[in-house]
Amino acid sequence: MKRSITFTALLVLLAAAATAACAGDRLPAFPGAEGFGAGSVGGRGGRVIKVTNLDARGPGSLQAACSAEGPRTVVFDVSGVIPGDVVIETGRISIMGQTAPGAGVTIEGMLSTRYNSPQAIDDVVVRFLRVRPTSARGSGGDAIQFSQARRVILDHVSCSWASDETIDIYSARDVTVQWCSIEESVVTGHPKGRHNYGLISGPRGERVSIHHNLFAHHARRCPAIANGPADVRNNVIYNFRDGLSHEGHKPNDRGFNLIGNYYKRGPSDPKIFPFCFRGDVSYYLRDNFIEGVGIIQDPWAEANKLPGLKYYARHGRKAANEFPVAKVTTHSPKTAYELVLQRAGCLPRDAVTRRIVREVRTGTGAWGRPGTEPLMQDLRPQQPPRDSDQDGMPDAWEEAHGLDPDDRSDHRHAMKSGYTAIEEYCHEVAAEVLSPKTSNGPSRKTRCECRIGTAATVASRPPMSTVIWLHFAAVQRK
Repeated sequence: MKRSITFTALLVLLAAAATAACAGDRLPAFPGAEGFGAGSVGGRGGRVIKVTNLDARGPGSLQAACSAEGPRTVVFDVSGVIPGDVVIETGRISIMGQTAPGAGVTIEGMLSTRYNSPQAIDDVVVRFLRVRPTSARGSGGDAIQFSQARRVILDHVSCSWASDETIDIYSARDVTVQWCSIEESVVTGHPKGRHNYGLISGPRGERVSIHHNLFAHHARRCPAIANGPADVRNNVIYNFRDGLSHEGHKPNDRGFNLIGNYYKRGPSDPKIFPFCFRGDVSYYLRDNFIEGVGIIQDPWAEANKLPGLKYYARHGRKAANEFPVAKVTTHSPKTAYELVLQRAGCLPRDAVTRRIVREVRTGTGAWGRPGTEPLMQDLRPQQPPRDSDQDGMPDAWEEAHGLDPDDRSDHRHAMKSGYTAIEEYCHEVAAEVLSPKTSNGPSRKTRCECRIGTAATVASRPPMSTVIWLHFAAVQRK
């Protein structure tokens, strides 16, 4: 049987006044950025730094770019595996993994912001990366740790093999985690014992959006969020025990939305607790789907449908209306299931994410059994496109967009969309990577047909609010 699934990518030309995801007249971080972290400016308007090697440290490394000061957009002339931890020392950074030619980039270690930094780590945008700490290279603990950061968005990131939380946004504010694949935390390596957990937002954190992500093979914290307002929608949670929880933290009562999530038991624990309510906290739930049970609209009234619902039915308060949060495009849980399994995580997908998705579909896999796939299996690095002025934009792209391939400063040109030229180039590469026709990342031999704008006189935020939807049809055979 052949079934057509529609993948919808929201491309926003300029949604400064059109979406609640952004404050004031701020552009979204990129077309399709949604939720509380969508207003992150990242490195917009700053310099372009190229990653030219896969070294853990030194000139041309990703770490050197993350240690630099000031607004910066990080692009890649290489693809492959970076052996070691990477620390973001200062904020105002956009890491554009989609620009890595062919195979993408895997960090074989932890990606983190500087904890207890004397200066705030604000405005961090990370797209299309894989973060896989291993026993040989990683530091243990988390895979991604952005504690205390503000205005952060993680988009299309694959992360795994953490011995604590896979993603830690403890005390971070205005955060979006979207279209990520949060995979198989390990059961050894933590001083407290088994800590194979998914994602945590701890005390002093707030305004968190978790949407369109895959959580697979974690016992707990899928996700754990201490404080509202928080919005958890259209996630796929597989082979878990605890879904939403507060993990011993006393939550505030500023509201938690759980909308359109898809819960699926796995072989590691037949008992599941999708909603771990607490005390007098208010929760709004709608259209959450538990495989084998069906749609749950009111877990208090429907507690007898599942022991895990009955256990928490005496806790929490049912909110009559959805809590006001930053806008997120919402799908039915079954549609979200297909979209997430098709497109979540770093693209092109490596063997790890491909295996994880197979296990979700077939109901297989287990806790604490991380794979042994080579990190570059079936991925093909390519040569970067010609870039005469080293401004991060290929010559052919600059010529097609009315820019000068010998002018190193024109990456700051404001396009008609309101984005800078380097941003617009990165957006087009992302659109090409997301296209179902692209199986191994962008070849860069042909330019993406989606042109968001052309070069214009420098102007920061023209008053436009046009929204365009692109529908990519993917065909799945059974």
